[in-house]
Amino acid sequence: MLGPRSKHRIDSARRRREEHDHTDIIAMCLRDAPLTLPELQDQVIAVFRRFGFFGVHSHEPDHAGSMAHRHPDEGAIPMARDLDKMMEMGWVVRQGERYALTPLGCEEADERLAGLRSFGGKARKLLHPQTVSQVGLLVHLGLAALKLPAGLLSGSVGLINDATDTLLDGLSSLLVYAGLRFDKERAVNVVLVLFMLGTGGLTCYQAVRRLFVPVDPVVDWFTFAAAIISALVCGMLWLYQRTVGLRSGSVALITQSVDSRNHVIVAVSVTAGLVAALLRFPLLDTLVGLAVAGLILQSAVELAIETVRSLGDEEVDLSRYKAGLAERYEQFRQAQLGDWMLYLVEKQGVLTRAELVARARQALDFSGNPALRELGLGQQLEAGEMTERTLAELLERGWLAGDGQLSVTGAGRERLRRQMGQAQGKVRQLSSTHSPRSHAASQ
Repeated sequence: MLGPRSKHRIDSARRRREEHDHTDIIAMCLRDAPLTLPELQDQVIAVFRRFGFFGVHSHEPDHAGSMAHRHPDEGAIPMARDLDKMMEMGWVVRQGERYALTPLGCEEADERLAGLRSFGGKARKLLHPQTVSQVGLLVHLGLAALKLPAGLLSGSVGLINDATDTLLDGLSSLLVYAGLRFDKERAVNVVLVLFMLGTGGLTCYQAVRRLFVPVDPVVDWFTFAAAIISALVCGMLWLYQRTVGLRSGSVALITQSVDSRNHVIVAVSVTAGLVAALLRFPLLDTLVGLAVAGLILQSAVELAIETVRSLGDEEVDLSRYKAGLAERYEQFRQAQLGDWMLYLVEKQGVLTRAELVARARQALDFSGNPALRELGLGQQLEAGEMTERTLAELLERGWLAGDGQLSVTGAGRERLRRQMGQAQGKVRQLSSTHSPRSHAASQ
């Protein structure tokens, strides 16, 4: 049973979410020290900036001295209204130009920071390479227990090959865990590639054999369910392994992610073969088995080449293994940074390359943000490389000009005007959804 205080907090949190309230994040940002309104706005914006949302319009600092409600055009985050509400709740007091938490505000901020700390710890554990190998072991054993009986009962060579490969993947997950734990990742990766080569050869033999000793698969709902479940689960495992593998630079996890991707393709192909068997065309199932074997062998050869390079102390390029979603996110983040850099040059008078790089480094340093620090995201991003790459792109596109003295070109101003117009439109829409007038109308 929840007490009255807990129920009140849950109701208040729900109401704040519905009204797009920023009081929680403001309280956390004020926990270290009192801040002025511009300083506070920069701290709150930093939380969004950490995930790539620079938002050129949100960098218009709020210098309003009063606590009156501001017009939506005066800033992307209506800080004054939220601070007004926090003072009414007894969370914040004003000390000259600065705002500080009261004891009640400190208690509320500490509670929310503790929640972020707990969530951050769980997220870091989930993104640890050893955790990925443990999850992979459980998933592969579960899928093998599902697919092997379905393959044997139906006689589907494609499903049997896939089940055999999945069973070996469970063993490979054990090896990856041991390699990561005892710092033997390179040796383990060699074994994984050999496993993949052996599995490809075995599945190829079984598929060729079926060409001469044909078997009509027996198709039922269990067989279809096994193939479909395999595709869905392996798809999620592929993204999980690929993300952590790229994040940690683990070639062994990348190898396993390639195998999981193969399982997705195999499951789709097996399903097609089962459909063909229902249509009295069982040869397609055998051809699917051959295609599966070829795919496994191809992946094994590619990974063998990467493994040889890593054994020779040559740096392995993992960029080609980046998923499309990750690449698009990187492009989005760089585009956001580029728009912000245009804004600094055009609107804030940052005219030299050195000053622009310094401002970017400062913007990408999150060590002073309590909320991000508790989430484990307080470290500085790769500011130097990212800034130089973005600056080079702005110059190449003709949006910035100049060497010693920078200036925004006509095309750059048009780009900035368009981006700021979109941001202001979103601000008006957001503000109208939780303004006192619209809230009263909704009642």
